[in-house]
Amino acid sequence: MTRASRAKGSFIAVDGVNGAAVKAAAKAAVKRVARRQRGGVSNWDASGVFGDLVVAGDEAGRPSARTLLLLYAADLAFRLRWEIRPAVAEGRTVAAAPYVATAIAFGRAAGLPGGWLKNLFAFAPKPDDTRLIEKPSSRKPKPICFVDFACEHVASNGHDLTRRQLANRARARLGVSVRF
Repeated sequence: MTRASRAKGSFIAVDGVNGAAVKAAAKAAVKRVARRQRGGVSNWDASGVFGDLVVAGDEAGRPSARTLLLLYAADLAFRLRWEIRPAVAEGRTVAAAPYVATAIAFGRAAGLPGGWLKNLFAFAPKPDDTRLIEKPSSRKPKPICFVDFACEHVASNGHDLTRRQLANRARARLGVSVRF
């Protein structure tokens, strides 16, 4: 079967503030499809930009919520180009863990305007299926998720809310529909 004759794959967005639960749900969603259609899971920080922030050290300064979301959008663009779109084009199912709703929920929890967030993620295609994982983040998240990473950096950067308060606000915002 040639690449052109294969059926289009599917794209599943899995969003939430609990990294372990989001990753598990994404793996389970992909596992439910036939083996020949499995493409895998596209995890945040595929580009390594957040790993670079960790090793940059305190002298680099702490990024703001806006900066973290700009980096998340850049990482998502990387994931779409190199992981998600190629797998779907080959007829495979791929899950993004997390996708846009998680980032928007964090942005709204941090007080950023909804219009700015909508414009920032306007490039992101609508998924074929969406899963919202409502489980709260754990006290010691493993694996760490974007929301925990971002809340840790923003709360330590003089934000009025603690890491836990930001994470709880993001989880509450997650139920708000994201329009594509």
